[in-house]
Amino acid sequence: MTEKLRILVVDDDRRLARTLVDILTVKGHQAQAAYSGPEALDRVKQEQFDCVLSDVRMPEMNGVELHRAIREQQPQTPVLLMTAYSSDRLVRQGLEEGAVACLTKPLNIDSLLRLISSLRPEGSAAVN
Repeated sequence: MTEKLRILVVDDDRRLARTLVDILTVKGHQAQAAYSGPEALDRVKQEQFDCVLSDVRMPEMNGVELHRAIREQQPQTPVLLMTAYSSDRLVRQGLEEGAVACLTKPLNIDSLLRLISSLRPEGSAAVN
């Protein structure tokens, strides 16, 4: 039996965000989309997520800035970054600051699902 994870997908590309939400939902997770860093941060302030999957390059607030802000609100929440720019300075910075991983677009959905599966808390207690 698999545990449903609450996942927030953050990308200013609305079509990609909705597609990822649909895939994650079909795979048994509770996923929702946010289309900007500030919108995602508002959601994080209101709800607890098991994982945040965020684009790196977005207007207003990039994914690394969002990661920092999420750490202040929900320090235990893993953040996965995704980008089309694998050698981006922001990617290195995000990983150095504790993002779990950075996936390159176009995403390999099987790799994404394996990575998300590895984030499942063992038992009922979350590791802090």
